[in-house]
Amino acid sequence: MRTLPARWWLPFGLFVAATAATAWVLTVRHQPDALWRLIDLGVYNDAGHSLERAQHRLYTHRFGEGKLPFIYPPFAALVFYKLPFSFGTLKLVVTGLTLASLLVIVWVSWGMLHYRRSWGRAGATLAVAGAALWLEPVQQTLLFGQVNVILLAVVLVDLAFPDSRWWKGALIGLATGFKLTPGIFIVYLVLTRRFRAAAVAVGTFAATVLGSWLLIPAASRKYWFDAIGVGDNVGQDFISNQSFNGMVRRVFDGGAAPLWLLLCAATAVAGLGAATLLSRRGQELAAVVTCGVTGLLVSPISWTHHWVWVAPVLVLVVHVAVTRGRAAGSWAVKAAWAAFPVGFVLLAFAWPMALPGRPALTPQGLLWKLPYADDREHHWDAVQFLAGNAYLFAGLLLVAVAAYLALRPAGEAGRGSGGGARTDTLRASVPSGGSRPE
Repeated sequence: MRTLPARWWLPFGLFVAATAATAWVLTVRHQPDALWRLIDLGVYNDAGHSLERAQHRLYTHRFGEGKLPFIYPPFAALVFYKLPFSFGTLKLVVTGLTLASLLVIVWVSWGMLHYRRSWGRAGATLAVAGAALWLEPVQQTLLFGQVNVILLAVVLVDLAFPDSRWWKGALIGLATGFKLTPGIFIVYLVLTRRFRAAAVAVGTFAATVLGSWLLIPAASRKYWFDAIGVGDNVGQDFISNQSFNGMVRRVFDGGAAPLWLLLCAATAVAGLGAATLLSRRGQELAAVVTCGVTGLLVSPISWTHHWVWVAPVLVLVVHVAVTRGRAAGSWAVKAAWAAFPVGFVLLAFAWPMALPGRPALTPQGLLWKLPYADDREHHWDAVQFLAGNAYLFAGLLLVAVAAYLALRPAGEAGRGSGGGARTDTLRASVPSGGSRPE
C-alpha cells in the first residue's frame, strides 16, 4: 500500500479545489443566461417527458432549447421520464452529481493505484479534481449539462470492485444501456477473462433493452431498427468531434469510410491488446484508461466533452511523478506520460474567451481559435490540421505509451504506473466485510 503525505497534500488540495471552484462559480454567475442553459440536459429532459404524449416521435422530433435530436438508447429517455421536479432543479441536481462524480473518479483512480485511504489521498483527490475542473472536457460537460463525468464515475467504480463481487459488471451494463459507448468495457472484461462480470454486464444491458421495449415499444422499435444511426445527422465533421471518424470526414469531406474502418481496427487491436496485457500485469488503472481512450478514438462521435478520461490520466501522471526512479520505469517513459497532460492542458485548458457566436467569457480550449463551422474545417492547412485534431493525437500518444509499457519484459513492467493486482483493488483498502468503492 502506498501513502500520500497529508502535511502538504491536504492544504495544497484544499487550495487548488477552492480556487478552481470559486473561479467556476464566478464565471457562471457573470453570465448565467449563457452558461446555465444546459441545452443537452434540456434534450434529455424534454425527450423523457415526450414519452407520455407520443413515444413514436422520440427519434423524429427535436428537443430542448437547441432543437437537437435525441440520439441515445430508449433507456436514457426513460431515466428522465416523469421526474418529480422542475428543469431548474434538474440543472442543480445534475451539476451537483457531475462535480461529486469528478471527485469520485479521482478518488477511485488513486485507489486503483493502491494508495491508502488517508487525508493525504483526500488532498491529492481535491488537487487533481480541481485541475481537471478547468479542462475543457469537464467544462463543456457542465456547460451542456451532459452526463459524461457521471457515466465515467459509474464505470470506474464498477471496475474497481474486486472480481469476487457477484454484481461486478452491473454498472457497466447500466451505463451501456444509457449510452452505447461504455460497451467497450464489456469487451475489456472478456479479454481480461472476467467472464462472470462480462455476463452480468451483458445481462444488465439486455435488461435495459428489454425493459425499455416493454415500456415504450414504439420508441424502442424505431431506435433499434431505424434510428440507431441518427448521429449521422449531427455534423460529425464538426471540429468538436475528436475521433478518427471526425478527422477523416474533415480531410476527405465526409468520404474515405474504408480508411476510417482501417484506422479504427488497428487502434482497437493495439489499444485493447495493450489494456489486456497491462491488466494481467496488475496495472489496472493504466489498462482501464487505455481502454477508455481507445473507445473515444474509434467511436463515430467523440465530442470534446466526451474526453473526460483526462481526469484519471492526470492521476496516473501525478503518480508517475511522485513514485520516482525504480517505480515508474525509465525517464523516457515518464517524459512520454508527462507529454500528454502538458500538451493537453496547454490546448484544452478552459480559458474564458469571447468567440464569434459564443457567449462572452465562455470557458473553452484553444481548439476553438481555429477556423470552424460552415465547412471551414475542410480547408485547414497542416498546422491547423495538427492542432484541430489535438485530442485525437493525444489519445494516440497515450495508446502508444500504453503499448510500450505492455510489451516491456514482465519483470520490468510489473513495477510501475498502473497499480496493483486487479482482483484486489478495493479489498486492500476496505476493512474486512466492507464493500464501499475506492
